[in-house]
Amino acid sequence: MTLREAKRRETAHALAQTAFDLALERGVDGFTIDEVAARAGYSRRTFANHYAGKEQAIVGVAAERVRQGLDSTPDDDLPLVDWLRVVARQQLTGGLLRVLRELHQLAESHPPLRPHLLEVHRSIRESAREAALARVDGPAGRVNAHLLVGAAYGALTCVLEGHIPLRPLTSQTGAGESVEGGEMTLEDFVDVTFTRLREGF
Repeated sequence: MTLREAKRRETAHALAQTAFDLALERGVDGFTIDEVAARAGYSRRTFANHYAGKEQAIVGVAAERVRQGLDSTPDDDLPLVDWLRVVARQQLTGGLLRVLRELHQLAESHPPLRPHLLEVHRSIRESAREAALARVDGPAGRVNAHLLVGAAYGALTCVLEGHIPLRPLTSQTGAGESVEGGEMTLEDFVDVTFTRLREGF
């Protein structure tokens, strides 16, 4: 990454984080683009160079977490399912799940945010899919990569929509412990998801 690209990413992140923080403090309708730019220390013109509007900036904080997760993906020779398990853990435990949940709550009260949030979900899947496809060869490998990424990241919606409640990360079950009948931790959820993908249902 060049210095210019790093600076552009830093500016975009600062604007997105500020928009996200203001949305949590005041609601999406409770602040203006000028306030985002001023609090972040930039001009409105700089804001316009990065985002088309408030909603796009607010969800931009999730896009940054996705990039951070992929920047630290394992590059060893793990089988694809194990590699994706590590990637999913890195992304979600890096704060992405919390951000996505907060964005979902914001979108409930501000419907214009929803299409931008859907684009974030698409971006998460596509970034993981591209990284997975780069690790496989041949038509069969490509099919496996598409199916695995689609299934794994589709499972995330169960948590985001509240169908599978999670405990805080500080209260974890031991390795191999049953999680039936109680709330899972985030790591439990990732482990169960990938165990089912490997072994079946």
